[in-house]
This record gives sequence, C-alpha cells and structure tokens, in this order.
Amino acid sequence: MERFDVPVVMIVYKRLDLTERSFAPIRELKPAKLYIISDGPRDRKEAQQVKAVREYLEKNIDWPCEVHKNYAEKNMGLRYRMPSGMAWVFETEESAIFIEDDIEASQSFFLFCREMLEHYKDEERIAMISGTNLYPGEESFGKDDICFSAFATIWGWATWKRAWKNYDVNIRRWPELKKEMKLRRILNKNSYKFFSIVFDDLQYHWYRTWGYQWNFMVWADNLLGIVPKYDLVNNIGMGDERGEHPGDTAEKVSEVSEVERGEMEFPIKYPKKIIRNKRYDRMFQQRFYTEKTGPLKELKYRLRAALYEKAYAVIKEMEKDDEYFDNVLPDRYKLDEEGLKLNPGDRYRLVSPKEMRRTAAAYRCYRRKHRKEAAV
Repeated sequence: MERFDVPVVMIVYKRLDLTERSFAPIRELKPAKLYIISDGPRDRKEAQQVKAVREYLEKNIDWPCEVHKNYAEKNMGLRYRMPSGMAWVFETEESAIFIEDDIEASQSFFLFCREMLEHYKDEERIAMISGTNLYPGEESFGKDDICFSAFATIWGWATWKRAWKNYDVNIRRWPELKKEMKLRRILNKNSYKFFSIVFDDLQYHWYRTWGYQWNFMVWADNLLGIVPKYDLVNNIGMGDERGEHPGDTAEKVSEVSEVERGEMEFPIKYPKKIIRNKRYDRMFQQRFYTEKTGPLKELKYRLRAALYEKAYAVIKEMEKDDEYFDNVLPDRYKLDEEGLKLNPGDRYRLVSPKEMRRTAAAYRCYRRKHRKEAAV
C-alpha cells in the first residue's frame, strides 16, 4: 500500500475515550505526516486528562511517521486554540486534513480528501472539502458524486493554505456586510436571523467557537465547499457533556446519529461546472437552522448589541490611552503574546459582556476624574 502523503492533523483535548476511536482510522491509514494540536488544561484534574490523551497518541504512533506536536501549556479555549494550531500547520504545509477528537472517519474519507485537494488546488472559489453529508443520496446529487455548497461542515474536513490565509477569528468585516445585507443573498430568513445574532456576539468574543467565523469567511467571499454524496464520518461527540458545546438538543443528536454512513467509490464523478447546489443548501437550512426568533427576542438582541457596541467603542479608546492601559488596567484584561498574534490591532482581552461593560465604565470614570482635575 502506498504511503498516504497528505498531512493529517489530529486535534485533541481531554477526552481519551473519544480520542481512541477517532485516532483508530488514522492509525490504520498510517499517514507519512501527522500533526497533533492539543489545548492545555484548566485545572489539576484536566491536567491529568490532557496528559493521558497526549501520552496515548505518542505511544500509539507505531508506524514510520513524521510527527509534529503543538501542545499548549495553558488552556486557550476553543476559540483561540483551533485557529492558532491551524495557522501553525500552514506555516509549513500547503494543504491538510483535519480530524477533531470526536470525529470517526472512514478510510474513503481520507482518500476522497486527497483527491479533492489535488483536483481543486488551484480553484480559488473552493474553500474546503467536507466529509459530512447529513442528507446523503440521489436527491440533490443526481449522477454526480460531489456537490458545491455554502454549507459544507467542519466535521472531518480539509483545506488549503490559500483559503486559510483569509480567516479572521474576530470577523471584522461583519459590520460592513451587515449594513450591505450581503449574506441575505446566501441565507434564508431563519438562518440569517440566527447568524446575525451569532456574528454580533462573535465580534465581542463571547462565543467560544472558531467554526462560525469560518462560515462567515466562506459567505463573505462568495466561496463554496465540497460535499460528498455519502456521509463519510461519524460525529461521536454530539451531546457529550464534556464538549465545548454540549447543548445539542436530543432531536438534533438523534437526527445526526441516524444518518446513513457510506463509502466513496472511485473514480469520482465530477459535476461539469462549479455551481452552488441550492437544492442541497435549502434542505440543509430548513432542517438545521429551524429556531424562530419572535419580535420580543429580536428586540432583546438588538438592545444587547447596542449596549455591546457602546462599551466596545470605549474599550477601543482605552487601548490608545497608554497611561491608563499600562498603569491602571488590571493585567488580567491584557492580551498575552499569543493573544496579540491572533488579534492584530487589539490589546484588551475581552472576557465577557459584564466584564467589558464594567471595564468601559471604569475607564469613563477615570476620564471624567482627570478632566475635572485638569480643569482645576
């Protein structure tokens, strides 16, 4: 069997049982290059769990393999650990396949990603390859084995350095695109309401995620992802209370678990043109973004966003005030070296809505006090 020459990236944290399952297909594949990205622990208990996961992987890489490890000493959280790890991978690689600790992939997933990465490597409009298809079969694909979607998911996926370079964890373009209503041309009504709220929150760092920012980049730049005709992965972490987002409904967990998995057959039957499959995207949105937002809830979110925006404007003024920032502001609100790399142009570490508003209020008081003193 020929060596698998596409770099595979394993992203882990503290869940040893899931890591064992997600690593098994990689161990069977025996890639020539393996990257391991691991977040750091939040406390002593997690330190033991994180250590156990790292030791398990290192012990079970039992084939000739170039191994690269990126282990965080302290907990960075999902929002920053994932992007920093991916940026590290793309310092040396032009493309890679990514598997998180709760994704169990089929062997044909890896072969499929390898072929897609090569076939579309120079096609700038294609941003990623997904291993997930929650609605597999003939209905949306016809005779083709793939489709092009604005809703390709990151449950087992691959991409190129050329696509990753435009990623922005803080989605700074959102206010401009929100005014232009650009995303309304891509999302249906319910999806747009859902993501408007999410993107408002993401600007202020409240949402502990990195994936919605990837969605934003794809939509903002009119890009597409590749979806296989069959579901090639198994999400074994849905509903797991130990996950970063354990709040999946029982209905959603059940729906995902019941999707029929398959294997890709080769050679791949390609579509003649790169055109968004609106039928697949319509099905995806209708079944996945079903939460309706009533007038009262919308008003609540708008008022909340207005408060955040005011406080955030004060924070940006505070960042320019070296005397206050360096000598008065507590150190816990200052970005460390890693944070500064991920947040160019920022200095303040946004922690929570309450903390941001409290910090903004404290800086307002400081300014008023100094103005009075200067006037005397």
